[in-house]
Amino acid sequence: MAQYSGFERKIALFLTKFPDIKTGVKKMYQKINFLRYKKPYTFKTNKSIRKLNLENKESYFGYYDKSPINKTNEYIIFQSTNSETTSMPNIKFPVDIVVYDVNKDCYKEVGKSSTYNWQQGTKLMWIGDYKFIYNDFDNSQKKYIAKIYDIKTKETKVINYPIYDCYEDKFAISLNFERLNIARADYSYSNLGSKIDWANNTSDGLCFIDLITNTSKLILSIETIIQLNFKETMKGAKHKFNHIMISPNGKKIMFMHRWFLKDGRRFDSLYIANVDGSEIQLVADDDMVSHCFWYDNTHILAYLRDKTSGDKYYKIDILTTKKEIVGENVIDKFGDGHPHCYGSKIIFDTYPDKSRMKSLYLFDYETSQLEQLGEFVESFNYYGETRCDLHPRFSFDGKKVFFDSVHEGKRHLYMMEL
Repeated sequence: MAQYSGFERKIALFLTKFPDIKTGVKKMYQKINFLRYKKPYTFKTNKSIRKLNLENKESYFGYYDKSPINKTNEYIIFQSTNSETTSMPNIKFPVDIVVYDVNKDCYKEVGKSSTYNWQQGTKLMWIGDYKFIYNDFDNSQKKYIAKIYDIKTKETKVINYPIYDCYEDKFAISLNFERLNIARADYSYSNLGSKIDWANNTSDGLCFIDLITNTSKLILSIETIIQLNFKETMKGAKHKFNHIMISPNGKKIMFMHRWFLKDGRRFDSLYIANVDGSEIQLVADDDMVSHCFWYDNTHILAYLRDKTSGDKYYKIDILTTKKEIVGENVIDKFGDGHPHCYGSKIIFDTYPDKSRMKSLYLFDYETSQLEQLGEFVESFNYYGETRCDLHPRFSFDGKKVFFDSVHEGKRHLYMMEL
């Protein structure tokens, strides 16, 4: 495998200080390497995989922290589109919300949404055995909303606020999706296009949404976090919260605080708090936090920077904030990825190597055994904000893995049997 070397990663890290030139230099270097290392195949795996899509449309699920299949293994949900996903999403062309009936082997469109992106979709997720939720836009009120669909009753309930993560069908934690557009339109929505008052960090932040009473309240402001851990780089910066994840027992949330300087440089910190916004705790604060996952109720798996040990996967004890390196000298060489856990099993992907191949790996935290599940090419047609990360996710029983891929030339959701 033509992985990028440690030296090459150091150069990439250095270039983050110069965001305006990094993208162009990086892409040119990647194209040169692709011509040299290109492989004679578009994918390779010894596992059984199946494409899930409606007719000839493109399909995808979204982010890596949720599973497309329900707990009973009867239904799979995903987004479907006629649009070319090599271009940015267009609100004039909504995506279809599709349910695949596993037992009957049939697909059904049950909704549409104009509020989506290619990385996280509509935030589509299961909130019960037969209920799921997704974001949409109310044109009459000019605001983001969410919709809960019940497969058994075929009824749709409208929630007056957009969601980011949910705990069952009880509550959600959300944020201002307009702020997500700072340097990363691939995670934001474009229905409103309203201007943000970046100086107002007091009335903006994390919101608790009661899915039963359909009410919302601010539980943690951006200004609170700024004052809690103020740094000189925060002066005049643009701030946002991102990547909220609720613990399995519904008692804690983790979230990132990100701030951007005028020259484009980004800084990250990782926090946890109670779901009501109390007992805020800083758990990672060395400038870079990437992808995280709740390993269990008291531990977080995260790819982040430790100024002593470097950029690696760490298992963080939220009670002590102690960090333990995960897979040292085993998975270090792969760099950043998107991890999803099932017991001690961790599935993660890689970014494209020099041959533009992205790989899926299965790692056992307890035995340190590593297995490559497959590799899949990503052409330069999918790049930057239109990229297609594999975003692997286990089924709830750990027997299947779902991932998005473009190795067939189109974006599709795939199911792999373990």
